[in-house]
Amino acid sequence: MNVRDCLYLHHFVNPAQLFRVVVEQYANRPAIAFGLNNKLQYEELDRISNRVARFLLDTGVQKGDRIGLCLEKSSSFYALLLAALKVGAPYFALDPRNPDRRAESIIEQCRPRIVFSHEPLAACPGTTPNILCPEGSRLPDFCHAYSEKHMREVDTVCGSDPAYIMFTSGSTGTPKGAVISHDNLLHFIGWAAVHYGFTPEDVHTHLNAVYFDNSVFDVFSTLFTGGQLVPFTQKTLLDPSALAHRLKEMSCTIWFSVPSLLIFAQIMKIAVPEYFATLRKIIFGGEGFPKPKLEILVSSLGPGVEYHNVSGPTECTCICSSYCVTDSDFKDLDGLPPLGTLIPNFKGYILDGDQPSGVGKPGELCLSGPCVGLGYYAQPELTQQSFVQNPLNTAYREVIYRTGDLVKINPSDRKLYFIGRKDLQIKHMGYRIELEEIQHALSLCGDVDEATVLYRHVQQEIVAVIAAQHSPDMHALRTQLGRLIPKYMMPSKYHLLKTMPKTANGKTDRQALVRQYAK
Repeated sequence: MNVRDCLYLHHFVNPAQLFRVVVEQYANRPAIAFGLNNKLQYEELDRISNRVARFLLDTGVQKGDRIGLCLEKSSSFYALLLAALKVGAPYFALDPRNPDRRAESIIEQCRPRIVFSHEPLAACPGTTPNILCPEGSRLPDFCHAYSEKHMREVDTVCGSDPAYIMFTSGSTGTPKGAVISHDNLLHFIGWAAVHYGFTPEDVHTHLNAVYFDNSVFDVFSTLFTGGQLVPFTQKTLLDPSALAHRLKEMSCTIWFSVPSLLIFAQIMKIAVPEYFATLRKIIFGGEGFPKPKLEILVSSLGPGVEYHNVSGPTECTCICSSYCVTDSDFKDLDGLPPLGTLIPNFKGYILDGDQPSGVGKPGELCLSGPCVGLGYYAQPELTQQSFVQNPLNTAYREVIYRTGDLVKINPSDRKLYFIGRKDLQIKHMGYRIELEEIQHALSLCGDVDEATVLYRHVQQEIVAVIAAQHSPDMHALRTQLGRLIPKYMMPSKYHLLKTMPKTANGKTDRQALVRQYAK
C-alpha cells in the first residue's frame, strides 16, 4: 500500500507513524534541499531525528512537555520538529528576530522543558535549559552518542495528544497559543496530499516563517508525502534576484505564500516564466489577493499553472477552505477570489449571533470537524469564548470554533465569499461598514499596489493608507473609488507609502499603521 492510500484511509494514530512509512518507501530520496549539492535524504533525516528524540527522553522530556524552537530553517529545526512528534512533546516556534519581550511572554505561558536556539536566548529563564544548535551543523553536537534506530515510543502517542502550539497576536497584547493535536495534523496532511495530488516528484517551497501557521502546510504536506522541501531564508526572500535564482535553480513545483510575496515578485519583475516555469501549483492565503494583481500574475505566467486561494484560522490547523481560480472567474470577480468550499469533514455554519444568517446574508463563519484544535494553551477563559457548543445542536456535544470572519454564500454560485473581520466592522454616520470592503475597492483602482483602511474613532474619520510604486493621481483615484462604494464609505484622509510595513509573517502590519495614522 502506498503513502497516499494510507493517508486517504487514515491508517495511523499519529503523524510519526506515517513518517516511518514514508521513510521506508523513499529512504534514498532527498527530503530537504538546502542547495543543489546540499540535500538531506529521508533516511538520514529520520536517523537524526531519532537521535534527537532519544536525547529529549534522556533529558527528562515526557509526553505532553513543551519544547521551544527558536531556530532558522536549518537541519536542527526539521530534526527537532520530527523528534518532538515522535516523543509526543508539543513544540512551539519562536522568531529569532522577535523582541525578547514577546519571547518571554510565550515562554512564560508554555513553561517549556527545554528551549533550542542558535545563540543564547536572553528570554529563556535560568531554570529552563537552553540548548544551542549551530546553524550550519547537520547533526547537533548534543545527540552524537544516541541511537538512530526506530523508536517504540512513537506508538504511545495518541491522536488526541497535542502536536504543536502556534502563537498568534492576542487582542489584549498577550500572544495566544492555538493547540493542535496529532489527529488534527494527520487529517490535515491527508486532505492536502489527496486534494492537491502531491507526489514524491514535487519540489515544495518553504517560504513561510517557521512560527507562522502556513509553515505547517509547507513542512508536513511535503515530508509526509515523499516530496522535496526547499527552505528559503529571510535574507533570500528580501532579495528579488536571490529569490528568483533559487526558485529556478531548485526547479520548484509547489509554491505557497501570502499574496504579498507574489505581489512583491510582480513589482520586482521576477514573477515571469523564466523563474516560475517549473511551478505547477501556486497556492496563496493568509490575506486577500486583489483581482487586478492576480489577473496580472495569471497573464504573466501563462497556462500550465493552477492557482488556489486557501483560507483558514490557525486554530483549525491552517486551512479550512480551498478554491481553484479559473480564467472564467475573472469575468465575475469584483474584488477577491471566493473562499470556495470547506475541506472534507469540516462543517461550516454562518451565524448571526446564535442563529443562521441565511443564504446571501453575511454572518460569522463557525467551524466544526476533525481539524478544529484543542483550544488556547493555558488560557481557559479565551478558549471558552471561542470554542463553544454549537447553538444549533442540542442533541449532543459538538464544539465549534467562532472564527471572527464575516462571510456569505453567494446565491447564484453557492460559493463562500469573505467579507471582512468582525473586529474591522465599524459604525460610521449611522451605517455599519466593513473596512475591508473599502480596501477591496481601493485595490481595484489603478496604480494602487496595496491598501489598508483604518478608522479614527474619536475623530470619526475613515483613513486610507495606500502603497504605490508610482504616485497615483488622487483626484482620479477618488473619482474611481466613488464609482465603487457609497459616499458614506469614502475615506476622508489618504496617506501614500512606497511599501506597506510588514509583520514577520509577511502580512501587512496593521498595528504599525494604526499607531502612525489612526491615533
